[in-house]
Amino acid sequence: MKQIPLIIALLFIGVTAFGQDKEVNLDEAIKGSASYLIECLAPGTKIAVLNFSADPAISNYVIKELTALLVNDGDFIVVDRSELELLQWEMDFQLSGEVSDQSAQSIGKKIGAQTVISGSLEPLGNRWHMVIKALEVETTTIQAQKNYTVKRDAKLSSLLPKTPKAPKGPKTIGEKTGTGALNILFGLGSYLEGDIAGGLTLTAGYTAAVGLFVIEAAALNWDNPAVGVPATIGITVAGVTLVYGFVRPFIYNRNPQAAALLDNMHIDIVPASIGPGIRLGYTFQF
Repeated sequence: MKQIPLIIALLFIGVTAFGQDKEVNLDEAIKGSASYLIECLAPGTKIAVLNFSADPAISNYVIKELTALLVNDGDFIVVDRSELELLQWEMDFQLSGEVSDQSAQSIGKKIGAQTVISGSLEPLGNRWHMVIKALEVETTTIQAQKNYTVKRDAKLSSLLPKTPKAPKGPKTIGEKTGTGALNILFGLGSYLEGDIAGGLTLTAGYTAAVGLFVIEAAALNWDNPAVGVPATIGITVAGVTLVYGFVRPFIYNRNPQAAALLDNMHIDIVPASIGPGIRLGYTFQF
């Protein structure tokens, strides 16, 4: 006698498992819906795939695919979708929105359809619940209804709206200081930050400083009157570039207009107009 409850429980589990919806992808659900409607509806019925409540891209895809299957595989008179698109402005309904049975009946009568097909796709946890329904226009009787549990595959993901990335928050003082420290490496911090103009300016500054040191070491003799001048200017350029590299992240992340002003600064190294040596010039464009 004790085995009877156990047997009943096992039978209940088996029946429940058998009755659960099998997960399918979106295309399988559309094909299954078309086959079910072809099986349930009488040949020669004039039908209209009225609406599918979902995101517009999904709605358009399901209506287009379901209509094509019903036209090619079923013995129906299918209302042209362009007629529905024209009618939606007159009767104020959306092909991708909810339409009540009363509205569906009214629309169906307007276009002379005997049966209207509608459906929906709604999120259900990590899956999606899809419903396809056939409504008889004359009596608003549900002639057929099919439910599916749809899994998210590559096709469904491509049709779903993309989730926008959260905007980045303002940089902290520590992050800006870190960018400034990396800028010592010929503007690397600014490049990583996406500040290409700042990075190029820093690269130019450090390159100019290195070039001046090379001129001092390799091109000038000790008896040359200009000895020490390139090195002095090189130290100045390197110092200015170093300071600029630390200041740039604070300006760039706070005031793009000020950063743009600095972007128009040009450093020129030209021969001195009076006497030996070279001259360091700064130019700002407004």
